[in-house]
Amino acid sequence: MKQFRAALIRVFEPWERRQIRWLSTGMQGQRDQVLSALGMMHPLYERMTCCGEMDENRNNMRVCGIPLCPRCFLRRRGKETGRALGEAFVGVPNEQLAFLTLLLEPTLDLHSVDPGIQRTKRRIRNMIAYQRGQDPRWNDVQLTGWWEMDRDSYGDLEGFGRNKRIAMQGLGWPLFARAYESTVWRPHLHGIVGLGEVTAQEFADALRARGHGAPYQVSLKPFDRDQSVVRNIKGVIRYALKFRIERDFKRSIAENSDATRGLGFVRSWWKQEDIREYVEWLMC
Repeated sequence: MKQFRAALIRVFEPWERRQIRWLSTGMQGQRDQVLSALGMMHPLYERMTCCGEMDENRNNMRVCGIPLCPRCFLRRRGKETGRALGEAFVGVPNEQLAFLTLLLEPTLDLHSVDPGIQRTKRRIRNMIAYQRGQDPRWNDVQLTGWWEMDRDSYGDLEGFGRNKRIAMQGLGWPLFARAYESTVWRPHLHGIVGLGEVTAQEFADALRARGHGAPYQVSLKPFDRDQSVVRNIKGVIRYALKFRIERDFKRSIAENSDATRGLGFVRSWWKQEDIREYVEWLMC
């Protein structure tokens, strides 16, 4: 059935594919987890349940707009890809493009993330504006970014790899938590940087000098010169807008591979209370 669906999807035009109701097995699994976490009495439950139904009067598919809904975030990813390719980075070569990851402070309180996001946006805007006033090579520098959230348990710090552990300690991993299993939220920014005449090192150094100097907080990787600009941009946006709610996301990608098929692989979802809190925060 999966192979049949994959072959069938190539027959349709993009506008026709948007009318297809069914989701892949993996995407349907995420949708079920979100609905289960919300519960039938939650005001968002019915809204998400109706997503994908056809409006008989207008012959359009209903969409819920909930960010963790697979159908809706796939639609958004398509729009963001089109905007990046058709507007933001038209004519910019690989040599002037880079993939940015910027880590923010981890926190036990999800609602404390918003001030950090706003502060980071101001710092970046001010940094670019200042650099343009000092050096005309910065005039063509631009950044398009997307926020993403990871979560860990408070007691996971000891099991992190060396670099991740140093980064989290440098950013201010919480000193105390109510329980060893308490959730720590880790917001971060993924983005595409149009460097103009500036080098990747110059951009990263300027970012670190503007309040982002913790170890491993800034990562700026030039685009792969062996791939086309289109493929590079699509890959970055696909990575940035994955909206994962799994602890072991990279393993789950291989869920349907020949190596893991039939081995009883179980996807490691976030705790249901975390999924519900995250959905409610996103909807605000």
